[in-house]
Amino acid sequence: MIYLLTRVSLAATIFVSALPSIATSVLAPDFDGMVRRADLIFTGRVTGQRAEWRKFDGQRSIVTLVRFEVLGIHKGQAGRNVELQFLGGKIGEASLHVDAMSKFHVGERAVLFVEQNGVNASPLVGFFHGKFNVLTDNSVAHHNGEPLSDVAEIGKARLKRATGPRAMSHDDFAGTIRGKAKKTN
Repeated sequence: MIYLLTRVSLAATIFVSALPSIATSVLAPDFDGMVRRADLIFTGRVTGQRAEWRKFDGQRSIVTLVRFEVLGIHKGQAGRNVELQFLGGKIGEASLHVDAMSKFHVGERAVLFVEQNGVNASPLVGFFHGKFNVLTDNSVAHHNGEPLSDVAEIGKARLKRATGPRAMSHDDFAGTIRGKAKKTN
C-alpha cells in the first residue's frame, strides 16, 4: 500500500511539474511605447456594448463588443464608428471576468490606444493603460481617475496628489499624440 501511494504521489508530482506555469502581469508602457505599438489611437464616445460567445484562442469564450462613435483620430484610420472586442463579459448566468480589463459605460468619452483589435484579450495597449478618460471639463485622466498632467508621467508609478499640476486638456493630449505619431511613422 505504501509503495502504491508513493508511486501515485511521484506520478502526480511529475504530472504537475510538467504543466506550464502561466503568469499574467500588465506592464505599464511609457507614452512613446504606447504610440509606437498602437495601430489606431482615437477619441471616442461609447454608444453601446454587448456580450456574445465567440472563438477566442481556439476556445469558446465570452467577449464584450464595445461600440464607439469616433470623435477624433490621432493615429491610424477608422470610420465613423469603431467596435472593440474585449475578452470577458456576462451572458445570462455565464460570466467571464478578466483582471485589468477596462470597463466602459454608454456616453463616456475616452482616448484609446488600440493594438490588434480582435486578436489580443484586450485591444488596448497595456490593457487598462491604453484608456484615458476625457472628463466633463475636457481634461484627461488616467484609467484610475487621476488627472494626466504630462505625457512624461505615463508608465511611471504615481502617487495620489491632493494638489499639483493642472490636468492636460484633451486638445493638448491629442496634439501631443499626433506629433509623436508623425515622428514614429
